[in-house]
Amino acid sequence: MNVLAIPSVEAVLEQPAVQGLLERLPREVVVQCVREAIARLREERAAASALAASTAENAAAVADRVAQSLQPERPPSLRRTVNATGVIIHTNLGRSPLGPAVCEAILGVAGGYCNLEVDVASGERSKREAHVAALLARLAGAEAATVVNNNAAAVVLTLTALAAGQRVVCSRGELVEIGGSFRLPEIIACSGATMVEVGTTNHTRLSDYEAALTDGTAAILKIHPSNFRVLGFTSEVPLEPLAALARRTGCILIFDAGSGLLLPAPQPVFASEPVVRQAVADGADVVTFSTDKLLGGPQGGGIVGRRSLIERLSRHPLKRAVRVGKLTLAGLEATLRAHLDPAGPDTVTMRLIRRPVAELEADAQSLADAIRRVAPAWATSAEHDESSVGGGSLPGETIPTVVLWLEAPGLATDALDAAFRANEPPIFGRFRKGRFGLDLRTLLPTDAADIVACTERLTRPTQSEIGNRKSAIQ
Repeated sequence: MNVLAIPSVEAVLEQPAVQGLLERLPREVVVQCVREAIARLREERAAASALAASTAENAAAVADRVAQSLQPERPPSLRRTVNATGVIIHTNLGRSPLGPAVCEAILGVAGGYCNLEVDVASGERSKREAHVAALLARLAGAEAATVVNNNAAAVVLTLTALAAGQRVVCSRGELVEIGGSFRLPEIIACSGATMVEVGTTNHTRLSDYEAALTDGTAAILKIHPSNFRVLGFTSEVPLEPLAALARRTGCILIFDAGSGLLLPAPQPVFASEPVVRQAVADGADVVTFSTDKLLGGPQGGGIVGRRSLIERLSRHPLKRAVRVGKLTLAGLEATLRAHLDPAGPDTVTMRLIRRPVAELEADAQSLADAIRRVAPAWATSAEHDESSVGGGSLPGETIPTVVLWLEAPGLATDALDAAFRANEPPIFGRFRKGRFGLDLRTLLPTDAADIVACTERLTRPTQSEIGNRKSAIQ
């Protein structure tokens, strides 16, 4: 038997499973999928040490793969999940969830036309960021504002428009690496600016900045190291003295605030988090930040500051390459309106952070009772623990939570985790000392029903188990 018994494209196309696809899908799409499946099979067979199946058997196997990948009823690749990890702004799970008002605003412009770049009163063309710029600037206490597709783009646009070909001074202790292995020095290099490092990893003083401000220096860049913290023998220069230094020397002070806490928040977890509005008040000329994360809206990059500088950014050719679309603008406008609530930003992210532990305890008890009703043999244990904000925000800070730990007879911890992730929607939990649990802090209102349904499904016998039981009885 030939180890590399690879079927031809035509042999696979003749299989019944693929013939059905050819009747309802473009032939080019099906053929391409067949070629990709054959290539994967060739790689598998080349790496296998055992003898492969026959060519005919492989043709049927490839046909099954193709049919499975092209079946219209298969779940979409990007779909809703249940976040029971305890990480509120979970980057891998889509960061900040959006509330009903934000989703309604997005849906309102998604299905038809909208006034994206037209002034309704005059009928004249307008700028798309006008839908959010005034409100964003007002909330930030700034002269002007604009928005791009993420905070990295906001930093690159700001440096490109204001400092390309010139020197930018920044502290060594603030040269962070953000998610996806993107490093701030590389982002600065993309702008065409020349980075000048000052100070050390743990100590940077005002005199370090002063010594570096020679001719050809365009800006001081201060970066909030939002995804790590240096503790112990450390010092850094606050914004106010840096702003005074920038004014004396004719430089621009740019502050990358990172996670986008737009307004002050009373919760202790935010004690060390910079506030965008305060940064503007402290004298930063331009402030950049994420519009998802702590701000709680769709992914984007906010830029606020002096009007003349924001106008320079808006006129730069790069601005068009990083602009946002109507869905982001609609969602961001609704999110910013939620920040007008006197009780604090009414976003899903902030509601999850603010939830009292007493509520989590009650929810954990209700969920445990529901699980025991559908799975009496399962063991549940609710315990106090700690959640994190996540998304590169508030490193080292935790929030009290309640975790419901689960034990299922016959299922090891990794098997239980895999079974929950195989659910529809997939359910992601957390681990501690070999146990699998569900963190109540990050559960949304409809998630408990999905968890109970998954548990009930896992307790039902499979068809093979039912057949085995029938055979035993007979």
